[in-house]
Amino acid sequence: MRGGMFPLLSMMNAAATSIVLMIAAALIGVMVVMIRLMTTSDDDGKYKQLREFVEALFGTPAHLRPESSGNKEAGAAKEKSVHAVSAEPFSEPCPACQETITQEHEECPSCGLRLL
Repeated sequence: MRGGMFPLLSMMNAAATSIVLMIAAALIGVMVVMIRLMTTSDDDGKYKQLREFVEALFGTPAHLRPESSGNKEAGAAKEKSVHAVSAEPFSEPCPACQETITQEHEECPSCGLRLL
């Protein structure tokens, strides 16, 4: 019983080990590519869509970054709509303390509740 199943098990171990090592090498390669995509400057815009996709998956999305031009435009539009809504005078009770508040208050003067 010297030969038995041992050579077959040895070959299966070698095959499984090589498959695991190839998968690990592929994962490391993908990580290197992702890091290069996120750190290199893309002047010609060749990989802009892929870079935005990678940043959305692994980093801060473009609409949440403070230096983003799209974020500035969205912030300006939101600010205009807030000013348009806040330009209308109103007087309502605070939902927390029932103190009367107006459009000029960002927070309730008595309890400090932030108003929308």
